[in-house]
Amino acid sequence: MPTEIGPDHHLSYDDIVKLTKAKQIYLIDVREPQELKEAGELPESVNLPLKDVSKALGELSDSEFQKKYNATKPGLDAPLVFSCRAGGRSLKALQTALELGYTKAKHYKGGFMDWEQHTKSKNS
Repeated sequence: MPTEIGPDHHLSYDDIVKLTKAKQIYLIDVREPQELKEAGELPESVNLPLKDVSKALGELSDSEFQKKYNATKPGLDAPLVFSCRAGGRSLKALQTALELGYTKAKHYKGGFMDWEQHTKSKNS
């Protein structure tokens, strides 16, 4: 039975900024690598495409994860936050992570489009 996703699983731009500054986040971007090259990426995020989430988080050893994604594999109690372009894929990744036992997993509901909107408005 799927884990219930409630309002506390959805983070905003301000939440992401605050958690990143406090180093209380393990940010995973579930877009494809080509999307990141074309559109840009969230600062300090690990690219883990949606199609890889279940296997990477559920089956890979720490060393295999490190080798494939050039990042430390998060523990089950890590403050995971998934992001994508607009929030759809990150919600799927969140559901997968919760089912795998990642108890503190959340997602950035606005995704990269929201990030870009906020950062462009601050820089103009």
